[in-house]
This record gives sequence, C-alpha cells and structure tokens, in this order.
Amino acid sequence: MKSPAESLSFRQSLLELLEAGPAREEKLLEEFEKKRGKADALYSPLLYLLTHLNFTEARAARHWKRILAHLERLRQGLGRDPGLRVAILDYFVNVSHELKNPKMIELSIYERTARSAVTDGLTGLYNHAYFLQALRQEVLRSKRHGLRASLLLLDLDDFKNVNDQRGHVEGDRVLMKAAAIVRDSVREIDIAARYGGEEFAVLLPDTARLGAFVVAERIRTRIEKRFRRKRPRVTASGGLAIFPEDAGTPADLIVQADAGLYRAKAAGKNQVLLAQGERRRHRRIAATPRVKMSTSEGPAPVLVKNVSEGGLLVSLRQEVPMGSTVSLVIEAPDAEPVGLRGEVVHLQRVPGEEESAFDVGVRFMDSVDPEAARSPKA
Repeated sequence: MKSPAESLSFRQSLLELLEAGPAREEKLLEEFEKKRGKADALYSPLLYLLTHLNFTEARAARHWKRILAHLERLRQGLGRDPGLRVAILDYFVNVSHELKNPKMIELSIYERTARSAVTDGLTGLYNHAYFLQALRQEVLRSKRHGLRASLLLLDLDDFKNVNDQRGHVEGDRVLMKAAAIVRDSVREIDIAARYGGEEFAVLLPDTARLGAFVVAERIRTRIEKRFRRKRPRVTASGGLAIFPEDAGTPADLIVQADAGLYRAKAAGKNQVLLAQGERRRHRRIAATPRVKMSTSEGPAPVLVKNVSEGGLLVSLRQEVPMGSTVSLVIEAPDAEPVGLRGEVVHLQRVPGEEESAFDVGVRFMDSVDPEAARSPKA
C-alpha cells in the first residue's frame, strides 16, 4: 500500500508520460513498465486518468491487452495510426461498452481542476480536508506495516499583529513565504498543508520522534531567520505527536500535537514541544541520586529533576544537541557508583530564567566504567 505522497508522485509520473504526446506515448509506456516494481500498479491508475473508470490492476491489464489489439485493428482498417487515446475511447464506447456518454476534456485542464480541489489557493499547500484524508490513510498504512508516522502542527506566533500593523496584504505575503519554507523543508513523501488560518500541518511518514523533531526545528529556525528583520517579529511554535507512541488514531494524534503546540505557546513561543502524555515505560526512582555528566565539551554541572529505570531528566546551563551521546556517573547512597552512556532525546529551554537553562532528557544506553565516565573526553 503506497503512502498518499507516493501515490501522488506516481500519478505525476504518469501525467508527465502522457504529456509527452501521442507519438511517443507507447514507447514511453513500455519503458515505464520496465522500470516499475513488480508490486506497483500501472494500468489501473493509467486507465483511471484517461477514462475515470475504476478497475483492479488484473482487470485493467486484461483491458490493456485488448486495447492494444483494438488499436492494431484500427490501424489496418483506417490505413493510418489513430493514436492510443482514440483507440482507448473507441474500445470503451463501442467494444466493452464501459462508457455510455463520454465527455472530452484537455488533460491539463482537468488536472488543474482536480488539483485545485485539494490545495489551498493562497499558499499552494494541501488544504485541510485533503490533509485529514491523507492522515487517515497514513495511520492505516503505518498500523498495517508496523511503521511510525509523525504529525507536526505549526502556528505563526502573534500573527494578528502582522495583519493589524502591516495590513492583510502583507499578512498574506508572510503566509505564502512561510508556506514556501515549510514546503522546501520536507521530503517528497511528506504531506504539508495549510491547516487553517496561520496554522500549518506536516505529516511525516516512516519518521520516529528524533527525526520528526529535527524536521520541526529546521522549519522553525528557517522561519525565524527569514523574518528576523521584520517588525512585528514573525516566529512559529509547534507541537509534535508520533504514531503509535503518543496516539493510536488520527483524531488522537491531532489532539496530542495540538496539546504540544498549546504548551509551546504557553512556554514563551518560538519553540517546538513534543506531545506530553503519561506514556512512561519505566518506573521512577523515589530517591534522587547525585549525577555527574560529561558531554563532548567536557563536564556539565547538572541539577537532577527525576530519574527512572530507563533515563533521567536534568537541568543544564548549556545546550546539548538532540541525539548526542553523554557519559553519566550516578552516585546513590550506600551503593557503588554506576557509569552509563546516554542519548539526549529531549531538549527544552526553560522560560523565565535570567540565565539560559535547559531541561534535558537522557535515555540510558549501556553501562561504562565509572572512572572513564568521569573523564571529560568520555
């Protein structure tokens, strides 16, 4: 089962093939058939594009063989080549009788009309209705194949100030530029949409938490840099939710991502926060031990907020990159020091502090020699 984005890409490839013109389409179709995978449908989407008739791939392949035979008979009978499309029309009207009252329309005009039904007129991104449909399909696909999918909701901060101070025309320009940043920051298989007003949504198939956070931060920082000289200031806040860890249905995924967005706004804006539910897989440790941490920059003074069997949350005065590895020494009363390596899986600036402060979540990876872990180079 293709993802929504893969289906759109395949459809676009067929359109480009057909736009090459009647004289070359048969040869190009042969080349296209050689390149496609064994599991990829070809004839059913091709016939749907040309006739709007729905067939299974097996039935479409049978029709296609009959169409080619019919085309050859037309060539011999007319003494000229009528073209593949005329043969298809004549076959479905006069041979198989699948079409009763066909209407001819230029393919490019039809495609523009069909495209306008699923895109937002201002930004060119997908619209809200199409995005919800794509999200449902992607959750079903991910569930069937045991994959992860991430949902990012982004909202431009204080956008009302832009409209009030610079006018709605300038507000529309900001929306178009922000949408272009979103579109250029994601992959072809991702689905980017205008979710409503100044809010955008991005569906990231086959993407786990860390990868989704990297994409979200890329978009956020690019928007901040693009509008850094504008007044009033334009930034973006976001919320991330991942299937199936945070939610098991499309509706719940939206709720969780929206909750992260709400918390990002409340925490000072211009940041992306992950969904925050009670999903803990490890029991918290009641007594708070002393923890010493070393990063690639050397020892880092930490304030422990909580520790579980799977990781810990600490407060630091320095920023530690997401996904980086740190060394830890955990010293509990009446116990030998334990050396561990950990991976940074959460990073959030603490608002309201005079000096920079960050909440850093670390997932335990494996144990190490405590003496080696104390080394700045560990």
